[in-house]
Amino acid sequence: MRAFNRLSIQSKLMSMLLAVSIGSILVIAFEGYRSGRAAIKGSAEKRLIGLRASKARQIEDYFDGLRGQVEVLGSSPTILAAMTELSAGYKTVLGESKSIDNDRVGRLREFYRDEFGPRLSESSGRAINSDTFVPASIVSRYLQYEFIANSEFDIGEKDKLVDPGDGTKYSEFHVKYHPIFQQIVEEFDYYDLFLIDSEGEVVYSVFKEVDFATNLRIGPYARTSLANAYKDAQKQNQGYVSIADFSLYDPSYSAPAAFMATPIFNGTDLIGVMAIQIPVDQINSVMTDDGNWESDGLGQTGETFIVGDDFRMRSDSRVLLERPEEYFEALRARQVSERKIARIQNLNTSVLDQPADSDAVKRALEGETGIATITNYLGTESISAYAPLDIRGVDWVLLSEIERAEIFKPISDFTKRVMISAAGLVFVITLASLWLARKFLEPVTRLSEGFTRLSKGHKEVNVEVLADDELGQLAKSFNHMVKKNRKTSDLVFQKSQETEALLLNMFPASVAKRLKKGDVLIADEAESVTVGFVNLLGFQDLTKDLKPQKAIELLNEVVSALDDATDNHGVEKIKTTGSEYLAVSGLSVARLDHSKRIVDFAMDAMRIVSQINRTWDIHLEIRAGIHAGGVMAGTVGSQRLIYDVWGDTVVTAHYVQSAAQPGSVYVSQAVANSLVDIYEFEPKGEITARHSEQVSILKVKN
Repeated sequence: MRAFNRLSIQSKLMSMLLAVSIGSILVIAFEGYRSGRAAIKGSAEKRLIGLRASKARQIEDYFDGLRGQVEVLGSSPTILAAMTELSAGYKTVLGESKSIDNDRVGRLREFYRDEFGPRLSESSGRAINSDTFVPASIVSRYLQYEFIANSEFDIGEKDKLVDPGDGTKYSEFHVKYHPIFQQIVEEFDYYDLFLIDSEGEVVYSVFKEVDFATNLRIGPYARTSLANAYKDAQKQNQGYVSIADFSLYDPSYSAPAAFMATPIFNGTDLIGVMAIQIPVDQINSVMTDDGNWESDGLGQTGETFIVGDDFRMRSDSRVLLERPEEYFEALRARQVSERKIARIQNLNTSVLDQPADSDAVKRALEGETGIATITNYLGTESISAYAPLDIRGVDWVLLSEIERAEIFKPISDFTKRVMISAAGLVFVITLASLWLARKFLEPVTRLSEGFTRLSKGHKEVNVEVLADDELGQLAKSFNHMVKKNRKTSDLVFQKSQETEALLLNMFPASVAKRLKKGDVLIADEAESVTVGFVNLLGFQDLTKDLKPQKAIELLNEVVSALDDATDNHGVEKIKTTGSEYLAVSGLSVARLDHSKRIVDFAMDAMRIVSQINRTWDIHLEIRAGIHAGGVMAGTVGSQRLIYDVWGDTVVTAHYVQSAAQPGSVYVSQAVANSLVDIYEFEPKGEITARHSEQVSILKVKN
């Protein structure tokens, strides 16, 4: 109080006006912000919890209904009669008609080669050898020819063929029962319906995809989800309904497919299994309310969706359905592979391909129910209500989510309005206070001169304190600030040194030096380097049998060993993408033997993987592709800066790697020419690289 009494009247007035006005504004604004935020958050959480419970009931009721339908159908006299007669007709079909001849076999192969194979390759994003899908059994070939290859109807409409006109008992029974099953599938909105005999033969399906007339025990689909549902149902009593979770199903052109199956008994004798293919559209209809998210109270960004125990979606993403360009941009930002993105685009579904491993999903899979703020599957902060689903046979969870920014947007708008109003009031009050204190500005000159000297770089600046009033206190504060600023400058210099050391640890020395200078964009060219791609094969299949933690441990061991190998051979690691490892020699440090170093590294990589196979008792292979030439190199990104390489040399090296056989190292002719005295090479023909360039490739002999 005594210090305050020593202040001038003008200073007291200015202090009181500013303190009272700003303080009042801050208190009112804070209280409004706090109470409004709490109310909006509580309302949003209640809405999400209600939606979660409602959607959970709907989807559980839907599967209970499906299970009841399958149970009733499986015990119906119609299904029993159809199973008996179609199975009998299936076994006698070749004895009642001419055996399938070479011409028909050829036309069946043409169907697989010209129609099925290209379509499956496009939708799945992988190369397809159509011959592996052609059934081996004569009966299978005969029926697939008559009902599929020789049908006048297009793919997706094969169910329209009722009678192929071959005069067999099977066709007679097909004419009898097919319209009934068509009506059942249409009425209950199944994707397909199957009858499978006790030997595993698919003796009937409505839509006649290529799983028709195949064997689920030994055929090409013996490890599919349909085969799993069939095998489970065969072990059970009448009335039991098994379910197989969604997986990518090749007969449906790699679309996600789940199945329900029930055994068919004739008295006490098991004569077969009836199965249905569960439609994804029905699940999406429940989760999206047929696209009416906003009417459900989910605003512009909210959605409800299902996730399986593999942390993959079992229903479609709202962003994919409403804003596909935004969705795919988000996937690329999260470094999802282009192959997976292409498959999502081709199939127009995120089911099985969209990972969702937020904390909410993990808690729900552990059996918990609750609501939390999490980072969602597209990297956006959201509020998520989560709970496990009670569906026998699958381990699924359901989540209702909405972006946090949308929930609190009204509060943000309110805060902006308050800030604008407060700024206006403070401005007016400040003008009034300044007008009152104008004639007292002369004593500030000393401080102004001190600040001027400080801005010009003088560190030893001191202002003499002439009074014990507010200006004296300000002078003291200034002197204290100068001392503190000097200490801060020293600390900044120290941190700068530490930053330089960190940059040298993350990037090549030349790149780190330029980054330190403040270069935002670094782009260089190297005329003579060697680029190598190493691809780890078999890891994706292996992860199906490994838990996520074990899979990551294995991949980490492989990559760490390859990193050590790059150091040993004087090779620079650029990046890893999925199962691919990119390395360059001769980029940051010019080397005359850059091609030899990359080949040595690739051969060492084969030894490393062999050792890991023995240690883990697994079977992984690598293939490597190497090419030499010029590249561009530079830094990209803003949030996460990375150093990368581009150019035709990189692309050609990738093409060479793609052409390599598992367990081998392929090089281009340019690399082989420089190493002909060191390694032996085996010509492997040519590949077509970028711009239709023909590149000769050779295999490095071990």
